[in-house]
Amino acid sequence: MKDFLSQLFIYDSQSPLLFNSGSFFLLFTVFVIIYALIKGNRLSVTLYVIAFSFFFYYKSSGWYFLILVFTAITDWGFAILIDKTENPKLKKLWLILALFMSLGLLAYFKYTNFLFFNFAQLFQTNFQPLDIFLPVGISFYTFQSVSYVLDVYWKKLKPSENILDYAFFLSFFPQLVAGPIVKANLFLPQLEKKITITRQSMYSGLYMVLMGLIKKAVIADYIAQYNDLVFADPTHYSGFENLMAVYGYTLQIYMDFSGYSDMAIGLGFMMGFDFGVNFLLPYQSKNITEFWRRWHISLSSWLRDYLYIPLGGNRKGKVRTYINLFITMFLGGLWHGASWKFVFWGAWHGIALAIHKFFFEKLDIIPNTRLVTFLSWFVTFHFVIFLWIFFRAKSFEVAWQMIVQIATQMDWNYIAPFVNVRSTWVIMLVVGYIMHSFSLEYAERITQKFVNSPYWLKIAFFIIAVQLVIQFQSEDVQPFIYFQF
Repeated sequence: MKDFLSQLFIYDSQSPLLFNSGSFFLLFTVFVIIYALIKGNRLSVTLYVIAFSFFFYYKSSGWYFLILVFTAITDWGFAILIDKTENPKLKKLWLILALFMSLGLLAYFKYTNFLFFNFAQLFQTNFQPLDIFLPVGISFYTFQSVSYVLDVYWKKLKPSENILDYAFFLSFFPQLVAGPIVKANLFLPQLEKKITITRQSMYSGLYMVLMGLIKKAVIADYIAQYNDLVFADPTHYSGFENLMAVYGYTLQIYMDFSGYSDMAIGLGFMMGFDFGVNFLLPYQSKNITEFWRRWHISLSSWLRDYLYIPLGGNRKGKVRTYINLFITMFLGGLWHGASWKFVFWGAWHGIALAIHKFFFEKLDIIPNTRLVTFLSWFVTFHFVIFLWIFFRAKSFEVAWQMIVQIATQMDWNYIAPFVNVRSTWVIMLVVGYIMHSFSLEYAERITQKFVNSPYWLKIAFFIIAVQLVIQFQSEDVQPFIYFQF
């Protein structure tokens, strides 16, 4: 019992607290019972949720949770100063200091070794990476804090007079470590209202949590096992096997990240809060612009509102619009990781967005037939897939090896033995893509049917979901892909 409590309450770098772990669901069950009892007292709820959120982050990143505390205090203070200062120059100074604090911490933890490595390459000197731990979720909560300060500076939002409300917003555990990137103007007004947990919000939230768990712990984690083998050494596999790994990773990253988002949004619903939508079946997109309106919506909208529009958006001519799109996605790629392959991934998405913008009006002359619709989807989907190779591969060399294998070593005779040997993997892949093929209206109807279903059916679905996770889980609980960002 003592060892169990020690494992539950003390940070272990080898076993961080994750949404898809039994420890989290045990803690959350206790948490939500107490939450339901005190939800009528706003101060009690605020203090309780803040305490649990910081504890959750401590269990994810250890004492680095103090960075989150520091960010919450400094940004709240700077926002107050910005709002109350009349002098424009002084107001801008407070903004610069606030951004320097938040982005400076992010830059230190995430990009120091990247910068030193590139300097070493440039000047041909030896480089030993510094032992710098990347706190989980720092990219996500930094973007939230930056958006808050900028909104106050632009007078789009009044600063929170209560530091507890701001700490609640910044540290709220469901979306803390991997998003969605919730904007203050969406979340803070919800804190001013009475917390209301309806039957609809509770059961739709539970459904999202269970579906997110299945997406992540069953489908994504299972197909990842084969994907990892191929991406580790593409030259040891045929072109067909490499292609299957690429299709596999394409589904894996969607199921992994959208699964986390579903769980985060679902937990928010169960507690009476709405984070908005983060994924809208992105692989159904007919063009790259539509894809970025459906994929990681909270990041896309953040980049649009706090980078693309401040750069000038589409207000300074067509050429400047294309440049702004490129810069936005270039930096969006860098946000994903301190590596040139992420920059390459983001830059090519920026180029694709600019090209689509350039041809957008000219595309109207093409008849909107089923064939055109299919071809538009096919090209968009496979462009996204192609760039996922660079996103996943550990280096440009490995990515190129995989592309060469697919282009030169394709043998369709591998299909039958592959399906025979990896039948479960193929079933997971097919089921995952079928799940993604449903319309939004159909998905909403299924959710509503779960909400309206009798208790025994809800319990049965819960048991089935848990059994599936137990049946297909790997030896250790696998972290979410976006934890590294």
